Amino acid sequence: MYYIHLDSKDIRENLAAEQYILNRLSFDEPLVLFYIQSPCVIIGRNQNAFAEINRTYAREKNITVTRRQSGGGAVYDDLGNVSFSFIMNAAGNNFGDFKHFTQPIIDALHRMGAATAAMNGRNDLFIDDKKFSGNAMYKKGTKMYMHGTLMFDVNLQEMETVLQVSEKKLESKGTKSVRSHVTNIKPYLNKKYQKITTEAFRDQLTLQLFSAAELGDIQDRKYELTAFDYQEINKLVEKVYGNDQWIYGEAPEFSLQKEKKFPSGLLDIRLSIDKGKIKSIRIYGDYFSQKDSRDVEALLTGADYDDKSIERVLANISMEEYFSGISKETFIRLLLD
Repeated sequence: MYYIHLDSKDIRENLAAEQYILNRLSFDEPLVLFYIQSPCVIIGRNQNAFAEINRTYAREKNITVTRRQSGGGAVYDDLGNVSFSFIMNAAGNNFGDFKHFTQPIIDALHRMGAATAAMNGRNDLFIDDKKFSGNAMYKKGTKMYMHGTLMFDVNLQEMETVLQVSEKKLESKGTKSVRSHVTNIKPYLNKKYQKITTEAFRDQLTLQLFSAAELGDIQDRKYELTAFDYQEINKLVEKVYGNDQWIYGEAPEFSLQKEKKFPSGLLDIRLSIDKGKIKSIRIYGDYFSQKDSRDVEALLTGADYDDKSIERVLANISMEEYFSGISKETFIRLLLD
């Protein structure tokens, strides 16, 4: 087995690297990839981003949002998480057998002191009935990967906030995440591992997987990506993982209701969103107006459901002529938040 420690802290670059390695590189043995990233949310291939993420909070906190190739639910990562990916030939490997692929990780954690770490359910790892790892698989052609998260010292409050979306006024056909009680691994490890950094935890996992005492002992097992590799990876970031059409445009059709009482009147907005675009919109309420709000509906129909697109299509109108006492900024925030 070979290994790679990615240096990037950008989830978009790391997922692009994973895809590039799967698609373009070949090895005579399986490869394990480790990566750590700044605060981000990664939604599953078949999920509705709008239904999974508190987008207002993510925007305010500069939390990166992207979509991965594999299925499963939404996850939050930050610098307290270690992600791993086993990349290998599909032949001879049982796609969907998460227990088989996560067992080396579980064994490593047992040796580090987390004695009760175990597979629980379809694809998650738990300690004392609390989830610390979500896992997913993806296959393309003759190759596949199984990747997952390891919550070492993640900000659980931040996770709870950014993944918390009210379902009261949103109806979606996308695959929804199942929220579980979660925990970090750190408190369950032997004391000597409870004061180490996330990077040191990653290194220790690597040593455990290779039954080595020091990384220098397995230097021949380490694979280094080239400058050309990184050029190709950056192309994937631009084309896929940093592309809003991939992140939001894959969302299945869903309906939203946005309602708020202002001093000048009630606004009740009903939207249908399909592939990240506003398919239809109706605006109701007891507000006063100088012009017919159907003009606003016509402008917004067909627009991408994001800040820049909506700001652009509404740029040349005076919103208060359509909704007395309500500014354009306030209207847009209500539409998107």
